[in-house]
Amino acid sequence: MTLPNVVVSLSALPKTGKNHFAYTSEGPIRVYCFNGGADFIKTKFPDKQIDVVNFRMPIIEDNSNKWASPLWEQLRDQYIKDIDSGIYRTYVFDTATEIENIIQQAVLEDLQELASDKGKRDKEKLATTEFLARNLKMKSLFDRAKSAGVNLISLQYLKEEWVKQPGSERAEQTGKYVIDGWKRTESQADINLEMTTKEKPGAKGRKKVTVTKLVSNRFDQDIDGQVFEDTTFDEILMIVFPES
Repeated sequence: MTLPNVVVSLSALPKTGKNHFAYTSEGPIRVYCFNGGADFIKTKFPDKQIDVVNFRMPIIEDNSNKWASPLWEQLRDQYIKDIDSGIYRTYVFDTATEIENIIQQAVLEDLQELASDKGKRDKEKLATTEFLARNLKMKSLFDRAKSAGVNLISLQYLKEEWVKQPGSERAEQTGKYVIDGWKRTESQADINLEMTTKEKPGAKGRKKVTVTKLVSNRFDQDIDGQVFEDTTFDEILMIVFPES
């Protein structure tokens, strides 16, 4: 059986092991890093080609500077160039949380520029009807990987869920975690994972292990909910495609 290319969404809190899991995927691997640290993690895989592109986020203290549009254009152009080259089997967004923020701000900057050309006051945030451009740009990143027949691993953070109940003056924590980023990520992915950590007793004291939950997938819903310790990309594929 020939394995299809897959899009994997992996959500976790910071410093949980997202990159390490991503680097166990099929190489060569291209990583688009927005938060530093990717180059260090790749040293743990000396026998695998892992090429990192580091995007430097500027120090932002207010919304007066146009900073997001150049970053988005740099990412888009590099991504298209890399896919067209045919060199890499797996692409990693590290993280899609930052990418979504950049794209949303870039769309706002385009609208602000348009308003300025028309002599109108700058917009401070996107209206509900203006999120279409943000959604299309995010979706294009996933669509390019699918069309090229390559793997894509979208890493993003988790954040605490806050909900405002009817009649309440303020939102309250629900005790759950949700994706910090593009809410349509899971619908675009073939396999959705969530990762946490825990400590286990070992021969040399307590050992920290990753705990990865297979939240959902489009191939076999009967395996949804399974949990794996210190798993790898290949192990997940073997669970999803047992006949491979």
